[in-house]
Amino acid sequence: MTTPRSPRRQRERAEESMASIAHFLLRDPEGIQRILMMRDYASRAATLPARDRAGLDVAVIESFLPPMPGSAPPRRHPAPAEEVQEVDVFILTVQPIELQATLAALGIDGGPDAVRRDRPYYHKKLACTAAGLAVPPAELTVAVTAIGEAYGLYAQHAVDEITTFYRANVWILAGMAAGLPGHTRKGDVHLPKTVWWYEPGRLTVDRFEPRPEVASRGPMNLQLMRFDPTGAKLHDRLASAIAELPGRHRPADLPADFEPRVSVLSDAVASGDKLLRDGTHLLTLHESNQRIVLGDQESYGFAFACRDVDWMIARGVADFGDQEKDSSYQYLATLLAVHTVLEFLESIYIPPGFAIPGRLDDQP
Repeated sequence: MTTPRSPRRQRERAEESMASIAHFLLRDPEGIQRILMMRDYASRAATLPARDRAGLDVAVIESFLPPMPGSAPPRRHPAPAEEVQEVDVFILTVQPIELQATLAALGIDGGPDAVRRDRPYYHKKLACTAAGLAVPPAELTVAVTAIGEAYGLYAQHAVDEITTFYRANVWILAGMAAGLPGHTRKGDVHLPKTVWWYEPGRLTVDRFEPRPEVASRGPMNLQLMRFDPTGAKLHDRLASAIAELPGRHRPADLPADFEPRVSVLSDAVASGDKLLRDGTHLLTLHESNQRIVLGDQESYGFAFACRDVDWMIARGVADFGDQEKDSSYQYLATLLAVHTVLEFLESIYIPPGFAIPGRLDDQP
């Protein structure tokens, strides 16, 4: 019989207290309440790890600044600790079919484990070998949900909302994208290194001058450098996923001997609110930057929202952004992208703070 838990809450860690203060300061408390919270923050923030304090310091400073015209919505910070769940990995999808494929890749066949603000959340534990350092394997906790709507603004808003309920070491946007013909094939998987937001620019009387914004993946590149996209384990995993593909999700023109190609370190995804259906826009973007071989609507909003944390984007090519595009490859493209991510997490990824077995604490 399980002993009932005391309803009394345990003493908060400094990180939790400071996160709570940042959360409430951004909700515009006034007068003496703000002064008291600032005094508490100033007296205890010095005990925080440098990485945690840097983000919270920014939040506290931002709480005093008026919004600038045209600026992004204010970033939400974790709510008080009793509302926050710690996970190692958060996987975010967009469309319902992407969520279906992601749950299938994870082997989740039941209902959601939680519903917060009408958004369902699913949880899973993965075995993690930490590049062979974890013997026996450790566990990664994974949470999954879907944005439900396209466009970068919705992706940014979704991440900001989710961070009021979850803290994660790495955030992953997984799903489908349009590919550039001749450089990609339907079903190929790309983990783009950079995101080009191609919408910004200056409109004059006779022309539009693009001024793209760029987001780079950053520290995760060091981990992904050890991930072999041509390795036998990944090859066998993707082959099994294709062989076990339900008939209703198998594209009619999928070759019997299809083997998806996986690209990890070199590509860029062009992100904007335009739904690509003309077959030429992605080519034009590629001509301006040879690394651009993908196009979607959500990657920049996601990367912008995750600018202070580790993130990855995994895209399977579902179409070529032309008038002939259909939905036949959407499930397969997402399924293969998620399986690629899972292989990386289970085989190569080393979580922050992982203790290497046999290594003394005082060794450099």
